[in-house]
Parts: sequence; C-alpha cells; structure tokens
Amino acid sequence: MGTNRFSVNLFSNVAYFACSILAGLWFTPYLIRHLGVAGYGLIPLATAASAYLSILNFTLNTVTGRSMTVALERKDDAASNRVFNTVLFSTLFCTLLLVIPAAWLSYHAHWLFRVPPGLEQDFRLLLGCTAAAFLLMTAASPFEITSFSKNRFDLRNAVLISALVTRLGWVILAFSFFRPRLWHVGAGILMSALVTLLAAVWIWRHLTPQLHIAPKAVAAPEIRQLSQTGGWVLLDQIGMLLILQIDLIVVNRLLGPVSGGLYASVLQWSLLLRNFAMVVAGIFGPTLFAYYARGDFEGLVDYARGAVKFMGLVIALPVSLICGFSRPLLQVWLGPDFVSLAPLLTLMTAHLCFNLSYMPLLKISLAVNRVRVPGLVQAALGAVNLGLAWLLAGPLGWGMAGVAAAGAVVLTVKNMVFTPLYAAHVLEMPRSTFYKEFFPLVALTGGLSILAWGLASAVDLASWGRLITAGLALAGIYVFVVWCNRVQWLSRVLGERGLAL
Repeated sequence: MGTNRFSVNLFSNVAYFACSILAGLWFTPYLIRHLGVAGYGLIPLATAASAYLSILNFTLNTVTGRSMTVALERKDDAASNRVFNTVLFSTLFCTLLLVIPAAWLSYHAHWLFRVPPGLEQDFRLLLGCTAAAFLLMTAASPFEITSFSKNRFDLRNAVLISALVTRLGWVILAFSFFRPRLWHVGAGILMSALVTLLAAVWIWRHLTPQLHIAPKAVAAPEIRQLSQTGGWVLLDQIGMLLILQIDLIVVNRLLGPVSGGLYASVLQWSLLLRNFAMVVAGIFGPTLFAYYARGDFEGLVDYARGAVKFMGLVIALPVSLICGFSRPLLQVWLGPDFVSLAPLLTLMTAHLCFNLSYMPLLKISLAVNRVRVPGLVQAALGAVNLGLAWLLAGPLGWGMAGVAAAGAVVLTVKNMVFTPLYAAHVLEMPRSTFYKEFFPLVALTGGLSILAWGLASAVDLASWGRLITAGLALAGIYVFVVWCNRVQWLSRVLGERGLAL
C-alpha cells in the first residue's frame, strides 16, 4: 500500500509540474503581448505582496498537519475532531481579522508600489482580487489538512490543476471578448481560489467522514499548543517570505515597473522549480511525522536521507537544462530582446540544485516540535536578505543581478549550513549525517549544465523543436547515468521503508 501511494503521489506531482510548465511557457509571453512588460510585472508583484496574507494559511497547514497526522495515525477520532475544529474556527476568526489589512493594502497600492500611469485603478482591483483569493485559500486550509494527513497528494494536485485551468480559462475568455485589463487576471486568480475552497471541502468530507464541524469541540489546550508551535512557524514563514518574495518588491521600488516586469518574467522558471519542489517535498512530510509518532528515529533518519537524495536527483535535471540552455530558451520563449537576461536566469536557478534538495529536512524540526530556533534563524536571514538586496541593487549598482544574488546567498546559507546541521542536532546524530548527498548532486548538476551550455554554443537551438530534442537527448544521458549509479541505492533505501520506487 505504501509503495502504491508513493507512486501515485509522485505521478500526480509530475503531472502538476508538467501542467505548470506548459502554462508558464505559454501564459507569460501571452500576458506580456497583451499587457506589456511593465503591465505584466504588476501581476507577480501583486501576488508577492498578497503572499504576506497567506502566511497564516501555510502556518496552520504546517502545524496542524503534524497534529492531525499523529492523531489519525493513532486512530484517535476525538483528538482529530478537536484539532480540526480548533483550527477551523481559529482560521475563520483570523481570516476576518485579515479583511481590514487586505482592503487597506488594495486601496493604497499606488502609495506602496511604482505603477505605470493609467494603471493605478486596475492595479488596485488586481491587488484586491489577489488578496481576496489568499483569504479564501486561508479559509480552505483547515479542510486541506486531511489530504496531507492521509497522504493523498493525488487529490490535492488534481485540485491545483483544476484551479490552474480555471484561472487560465477565464483570462483567455476575458481577453478574447474584451480589451485586456489587469483586473481580468485578478478575477481569474479569485475564481481559482473559489474552486480550491469548494474542492477542499469535498475532499475533507470524502477522506475523513469521522470529522465534523462542531464548535463545542474547540479545545483551549489545542489553542495553546497551536499558539506555541504556530507562533514560531509563523515567524519562520515571515522570514521565508522576506527571502523568496521580497525581490519583486525591491526591484519595483528601486528600479521601476519595467525592470520589475523583466525580472518577473525571468523569475518564472525559478518559481516553477520551487513550487514543484515544495509539492514533492510535501510527499515525505506525512511519513516523517508517522515515523516520529511510532518512535522510529532510525527509520526517520534513513528516510530523510533518502528523501534528500531523491529530491536532488529530481531537481538536478531541470536546473541543469535551464542553466545550460538559458540563452536559446529565452530567445524562443520570450523573444530576442530577452536573451540578455540569460545570466540573470542562471543566477536565479543554479543554486536551486542543492537548496531545493534539502527541503524535506524542514519537516524534521516540526516533527520533533523544535521550531523556535528555525523561526528565529529564518526571520534573521529574511532581514539580512532585504538589507543585502537593497545594498547590492541600489548603492552598489548591481541592479537586478544584485537582488537575485542576495537571495541566492541567503538561501544557501540557510539550507546548506543551518538546515542540515539543525536537523542532525535535534535527532542527536553526527553533524555530517545529511551532507553525504551534497557534493555528488552538485557535481552531477554542474557536469550536465556544462554539457548543455556546450551544446547550445555549438548548435543553433533557437527553435522549440531543436531545444526540446536537445533537452530530451541530455535527459536520456542523465537518466542512464543516474540509473547506473544512484537509483538502485535509492530504491533500496526507500524500499526498506515501504516506499520502493
């Protein structure tokens, strides 16, 4: 059963990633053609600004996912209902509190960001729709806990794909029958959030019929537990947003909306990889929590190491191809005017080969309920990233490259120094426990990137057909090398833990 569930979850993640890539490949240039570079840049900027409203959503999912998984693993329906109802009504209360700052943010958008003349009202509506969508997603978060706890990522990914189709479908229809406007995109984002909410409620009822909406089940001890753990996780998420979501805001304020649009367009590949890694890493969360609930710490360590290696092998291929093919990729995707951004694309992407590989380890501190130190470190590094991005992009004159470099440096310090060391510390393991996979992954990614760059330099790949053919050829070489040297070991490790490939 474990093997089958892992395979289904993995396949659904790959399917969602493929849909995301196809949507990004087509939708970004589509929006740029209809709205212009500066207009397009306001869309991810609004998403980045509204993301600060979504930290409650992620925090509740993260904290309660652990509690719910433990309760369901122990088949404790009473505890599960206490957790669910406490989270549900706490979330609804917090969502109401967020309405006021969301409305204020939308109305005063032109005070906070540099908006091209004539787009001020459209940007307000866009930001309002995006903020409302995040509030709906927050309201949906208690119902999404069950798909996480039940390890049903196939259902969650089906919802994500449906929401993606809804958003793109609405924008295409609106642009086809009316003059393209920014708020059309915002309306599509809002509709997709509504689809997510309705689907989350249906999945909750389907997977956990033993759970019921009951205000009397709200428990003060659960609220205190959520407050204690959730407060540090919330701080951690604020820091993460300052690392991953502050770049667009900094570029907009320091360099203007046109530079913001250029930066946002190139950033799409990094965001795709990060979102994919987040979904894939989430597969390992319920199992890590289950090992902890059973007290199997040896199994937890072995499984976490296997997860890191698996993540690295999955991420290395797309990172290598994006870095090596950066120039022809930008030329065929966005046009010749964007080829000069190839070094920026490489800078944004190269470090992800190891930074994303270590994402499964983030679940360990939560599994053992040691989240205070990660929260403090993350918040401190987020502040450092903001200051460093401003310094490099502004006073030192690095421009967009300075913002990307700041994020790469800070994220690497966090994921390559703190995360593996702290995971080993809380599990009382040697410091080198989670470093054994690092150098092979970097060497593998670097070698394939150089091979791709050499091929792109020797052959004209400026067409989708040639680019895809070259990518498939290098992917075949990669799979062969991995199969011969890595996958057999990985299958053995995961197989011993009931998750064989």
